[in-house]
Amino acid sequence: MSTDVKALFGAWTQAIGTVIAAVADTPSEALTPEQINDLGLYGNALQATGNGLLADTNAFGSLNQIGNAIQATGNTIIVGALALPWEENLEQNLIIKGNLFQAAGGSVSFNEDLKEDVSMAALYAVIGDFLQVVGNGIQAYAAIADFIVDDDEEFINAVGSWIQATGAVLSALSVSKSYTTSTTEEPNAEPLVSES
Repeated sequence: MSTDVKALFGAWTQAIGTVIAAVADTPSEALTPEQINDLGLYGNALQATGNGLLADTNAFGSLNQIGNAIQATGNTIIVGALALPWEENLEQNLIIKGNLFQAAGGSVSFNEDLKEDVSMAALYAVIGDFLQVVGNGIQAYAAIADFIVDDDEEFINAVGSWIQATGAVLSALSVSKSYTTSTTEEPNAEPLVSES
């Protein structure tokens, strides 16, 4: 699999994972708690896979590679929290840490995106990474608030999750746009350095 195709596959795998996780985080009476947990687990597993693939396509030691690796670590922490039979407080702590890792990784990638030449792909990447950072931050806040007060944490978490999903889709569109540009306008161009 070429680097460009791997970046494209990774970006859309991550985006699909964030949408699945957002569905899991949306309050619904149609889903059982087990189904919600499974969707969250699968969504974060897809995100971890996508971020890992993206990290593998980035230049070694680049901020995008580091950012994607940190995000994959955050998703893996959440997968562990949802998959293993932890005590509830520990599970919640792991989810907080996983979301904070994702926000930190997105911040690193966002910083790298600001250095890109001006283009639609770069604009999608900047907005996408920014929204992912904001969404993960809101999700971490909702999980922390769950310890302190019993208020609207579910709604706040859902909002954060959908903001993250929107950002991931924009980031995937950025990679798609870069891929399309590199294959149609410059058939002999060097491989992409994918945006997160």
